Amino acid sequence: MEENPTKPKSSDPQGDEPISVDELLKQDVEPEEEQSGVILSRAASILESLLLVSAEPLPFEKVRQLLGGISKAEAQEVIGLLQAKYPSDSSGILVEEVARGVQLRTNPANQEHVKKLFDAKPPRFSRAALETLAIIAYKQPLTRQEIEQIRGVDCAGSLKTLMERRLVKVMGKKDVPGRPFLFGTSREFMETFSLGSLNDLPSMREIEEFLAASTATPVEAVLPGVPLPAIPDGGIEQGGDELARSLVETGHGPEGAQREARIPADVTEADLVDAASKEAGEPDETPDGD
Repeated sequence: MEENPTKPKSSDPQGDEPISVDELLKQDVEPEEEQSGVILSRAASILESLLLVSAEPLPFEKVRQLLGGISKAEAQEVIGLLQAKYPSDSSGILVEEVARGVQLRTNPANQEHVKKLFDAKPPRFSRAALETLAIIAYKQPLTRQEIEQIRGVDCAGSLKTLMERRLVKVMGKKDVPGRPFLFGTSREFMETFSLGSLNDLPSMREIEEFLAASTATPVEAVLPGVPLPAIPDGGIEQGGDELARSLVETGHGPEGAQREARIPADVTEADLVDAASKEAGEPDETPDGD
């Protein structure tokens, strides 16, 4: 029997009912979502390899570039996938955000075992160096004279030690007579203290609560201009409260003639390290390790 040529065959696509635009979009969304998940998983794998071979924290912008120019939200999602892969309660490796970047780090719970692998002793800081570092961290940028107005003693030796250990750097010169150097903390400072940014520094309220918990005694309010008791010398690993105790807000004195000598514009890096101790007389400490 001859088929009716006007009746379309069931296999003829022209005979199917028309599909709405909404249905077409709905069909395309699901594969895109699945593909996005695959892309992020692949990006997490790539980032894991990059972090493994990187000796320093990878800046967030660098991470985005290396992963093909992904957005900030996608970069944070990729980092979150890696952090979930290495939970702190069971993993010996952590993915941490430090120094405005991300880095693979050992779990602090295993630090005693990790230390056995290395012969080098952790760096130790004197009370004077810790006080100077705390002042710079919370009030940067500031000059050496401004630091000494807060501490009440010369800080040239402490500044030189902190610069040699790359925790403090010269950020510029103040626009006052004498053009003294302005000091601030470095990227190595944030790496050393596991800070994502300077906003992660503890507040005075948090410091008071820490001192109260560590000493089991209430912390009395410190009036402006009243110095705290002296802090015994010791390393950071022996007393984390040493850094907190040094944050006394005494304010800045009046701007006066700066003691820093004028430094030529073509000063070398070595000159920058030695600049803090120029015209300072006898330093208040000798560099650690002597």
